[in-house]
Amino acid sequence: MGIFGVALTLLAEVSALPLSMLFVGYDAELFEMTTYAFRLYATSFLMMGFNIFGSAFFIALNNGVISVAISFIRTLLFQAATVLALPVLLGIDGIWLAVTVAELLALIITIFCFALKKKQYHYV
Repeated sequence: MGIFGVALTLLAEVSALPLSMLFVGYDAELFEMTTYAFRLYATSFLMMGFNIFGSAFFIALNNGVISVAISFIRTLLFQAATVLALPVLLGIDGIWLAVTVAELLALIITIFCFALKKKQYHYV
């Protein structure tokens, strides 16, 4: 997950310019904003895989409650909270970083769930 997260983040950083040009190349100001926003958003890929893996891991262990909790927390609760709170604190950058912060918060919950259930499921 870590290797793919880094690889996808690097790929997104490198392709931000050409992808932005493809979709909004007709407007210079929009192009700059899109490229910048995409590069900020791309940092969320570093943690996203771990959270998705955590949710899938617990569903595979027949623990749907934890799986759904991780999914709900990362995709609805934390994202809604960060989209509302971060623009107040960081301005427009807060919108682009909302998913990254939500994924980081969800990663903390995912790690906590792994630690909490370690003895029950006997994984290291």
